[in-house]
Amino acid sequence: MLVLLTGCPLAENYTDDAGPRYSGDHRPPGPVATEVPSSVTFVAFNLAFSENVTEAITALKRPPLAGADVIAMQEMDAPSVDRIAKELGLTYVYYPASVQVDGGDFGNAVLSRWPITEDWKIHLPHDDPYHQRRRIAVVATVDIQGSLVQTVSVHNATPIVGLGGRLDQTEALIDGVDGRGPLQVIAGDFNTSDPGSLRQTVKLFSDRGYQWASQGVGDTVDSVIGGLPLDSIFSRGLSPLERGVDRRPSGSDHYPVWVRFAWQP
Repeated sequence: MLVLLTGCPLAENYTDDAGPRYSGDHRPPGPVATEVPSSVTFVAFNLAFSENVTEAITALKRPPLAGADVIAMQEMDAPSVDRIAKELGLTYVYYPASVQVDGGDFGNAVLSRWPITEDWKIHLPHDDPYHQRRRIAVVATVDIQGSLVQTVSVHNATPIVGLGGRLDQTEALIDGVDGRGPLQVIAGDFNTSDPGSLRQTVKLFSDRGYQWASQGVGDTVDSVIGGLPLDSIFSRGLSPLERGVDRRPSGSDHYPVWVRFAWQP
């Protein structure tokens, strides 16, 4: 009935909590570094349907993104995640949320220079009302010199679900890592394009004990209606030292956001 009323094909969602799941480890052979880092850098990067992987790799290899410890990516498919991880020498975990019209997968990944010891997928509430497309968050436990950082790569729905729906999605992903340790980073595309949505999202995180680690970096997408602050990084238990947006070409309509945290676990 929904298809007949709207003319929109329904999405094919991956509803299994356990998968599909893809992982790989392209870090150089040998023991993990034993020297304690003075800082760690996290990146949030929506690659726009994974269409321009070569340009994305170029962006991730140049400062300020070069050498990032953890990269949270959205709008990814498995081959693109594996290629980026191989080029950068990273380990990764990837879960698709749904299948695109062209048959390609669409989901989130966490890539890391440090071991990933555990991972899981969080189904977010409020599927797209027209396509019934589902959004997810991917959680990876990153082990940085014995200290565990719960890292979340999230892609909230577009404003079509309404601000209340997207705030419910944010609440769900916070609940999904609540109580799993003092160090947490939640990064990705929150689709905070409509008036008041970013302020409400920041307030929700603040009320739950997080800080807006990427505060003040500005817009992350250029659009026909102007710049939009869609992508953010939030943290708990880590102190930001520097933050920014790399606005040079990166193969996407989103600019990568980065935050360098002091490492004092």
